[in-house]
Amino acid sequence: MRIDYVITGLDIGGAEFQIVALVERLAQRGHDVRVISLTPPLAFQERLSAAGIPLCSLEMHSAKHLPFALWRLRKLLKESPPDIVHGHMVHANLLVRLVRILVPNLKVICTAHNTREGGKLRDWAYRLTNPLSQLNTTISEAATRRFTEEKVFPREKTRTIFNGIDTDKFHPANQRDEKAGPFRWLAVGRLMEQKDYPTLITAFSHLPQSKLLIAGQGKLLSALQRQVKDLGLEERIDFLGVRHDIDELYRQVDGFVLSSEWEGYGLVVAEAMASELPVVVTDSGGPGEIVGREGKAGLLVPIKDPQALASALAAIEALPFKERETMGKQARQQIQERFSLNQIVTLWEQIYAGLQNNNK
Repeated sequence: MRIDYVITGLDIGGAEFQIVALVERLAQRGHDVRVISLTPPLAFQERLSAAGIPLCSLEMHSAKHLPFALWRLRKLLKESPPDIVHGHMVHANLLVRLVRILVPNLKVICTAHNTREGGKLRDWAYRLTNPLSQLNTTISEAATRRFTEEKVFPREKTRTIFNGIDTDKFHPANQRDEKAGPFRWLAVGRLMEQKDYPTLITAFSHLPQSKLLIAGQGKLLSALQRQVKDLGLEERIDFLGVRHDIDELYRQVDGFVLSSEWEGYGLVVAEAMASELPVVVTDSGGPGEIVGREGKAGLLVPIKDPQALASALAAIEALPFKERETMGKQARQQIQERFSLNQIVTLWEQIYAGLQNNNK
């Protein structure tokens, strides 16, 4: 099957990691896959090249380049027609819908990677172009509820398809030993408002000894560094910047924390759980569906509540080592049973085949 993945951009982020993992696995299964980025790619070029997956850029730098990007996308699809065009994230989703006006026989799927992909204007753009998409998907039940209840996507053409985790790559350390010294927490994600790092940093001011590693980059770095300095936490909180060895980092720490205000899914939560880490995450959408509310695989806390977050972190730290180990094993089991990459890729294959055989 020939499948074109059209994405807004290729940078370091959860949606991008998931898309690259999907196309790699689809290519391994014999499908002819191509990735088309609206903007010039900033990451993953070597990885896609190594997998033999073509990468095209529409060279879109701003909204004024939309007509050019639309025409170039039309040309690509005409010259090398795919069986399925799969858009990811709002700008790419809208573009693949619009190009269907110019190439009417396209089979189009659009995937939203967050509970919200912008403000009211983008929601209305989705509503206006809904007839041009045969299927819409989101990455969590929380996101599906938001999009369908607010009538952004029609309920009858919307499904939840969770992200998939490569449980071979994200696996536990060969052996975790109880170590002396401070408990080491890891947070992973862009330094942006959605991730609500100020709440996490404030929570750490209530903990006496723990260390926090933050992997990611973004526009809030300077402000967050000032907050860390103002709270006297420079010796306990480290900003690691962009890391390409996140799977190794999971195996080097004692626990994982996510403080987001909202999340469509929370890919890093599932990665940490697959690595058998106890996790503390905010009830920010998708993460609650991954972790569950029973407290067996991790702890769920309200958003924007530093005291509740600090209490949950302290509760995990206070657990005997064997109990933390049991929680980590339960976490990995949940990922293997519900979110393994192979299961998700098989589901996508079934969806693509069904859409390909649908004459509507």
